[in-house]
Amino acid sequence: MGGSSGGIIVQHDAVQTLTNPVVHGSLPSRMCFWLDPILAKDTAQWSDVEKMCVAHAYSWALCNLA
Repeated sequence: MGGSSGGIIVQHDAVQTLTNPVVHGSLPSRMCFWLDPILAKDTAQWSDVEKMCVAHAYSWALCNLA
């Protein structure tokens, strides 16, 4: 098993969480403006900057929606 397999699982879980209607509907609209195009892409196509954007949104959701 390669060292990057954990990242794939985390990315999949982040997409599942951030596209959940309850979570997504609670995100600030300015965040959804740049997040939605990233989430529409396959995770294998994400750039490092896009991964950081998703991580920021995921962190925001964990801190503000718990």
